Amino acid sequence: VVTLNPDKSSSARDCWAVSFGDSYNNEERSVMAGFDNGDIKLYDLRTNTIRWEDNCKNGVTSVQFDRPDIEMNKIVVTTLESKFRCYDMRTQHSTDGFASTSERAHRSTVWISKHLPQNRDIFMTGGGNGGFNIYKYCYPKKRVGKHHGDDTPI
Repeated sequence: VVTLNPDKSSSARDCWAVSFGDSYNNEERSVMAGFDNGDIKLYDLRTNTIRWEDNCKNGVTSVQFDRPDIEMNKIVVTTLESKFRCYDMRTQHSTDGFASTSERAHRSTVWISKHLPQNRDIFMTGGGNGGFNIYKYCYPKKRVGKHHGDDTPI
């Protein structure tokens, strides 16, 4: 059993969403957690450390790996205020983090996202307006390139 708690010196935030992923062998396991202040944190359960974190600027309502049983590929994060983000977990810059794209949807809170089990590039979101949207992720032509600010490889 593992318990992941904030440091005693920091103020604790409400965790609103969690998802398992990166379980491609018997040793690797990760958990992505989303918090009320928009923070998202990727925990490495093997080392009991935070592997990466970001902020989505609004409370996180759901997080989902495209497939939990493969090496990390994509994660969709939904938030309050009509937005979701899709992170490409195989394209990471040393200071800017993982590549991502965001989109407004539903004109209300985006409460959930789910990937189609038969095709992980297709996912849907459910909104507070009672509707749902279906999206298809299109991979960039090149997943490796030069960063626009400092020409470091990404």
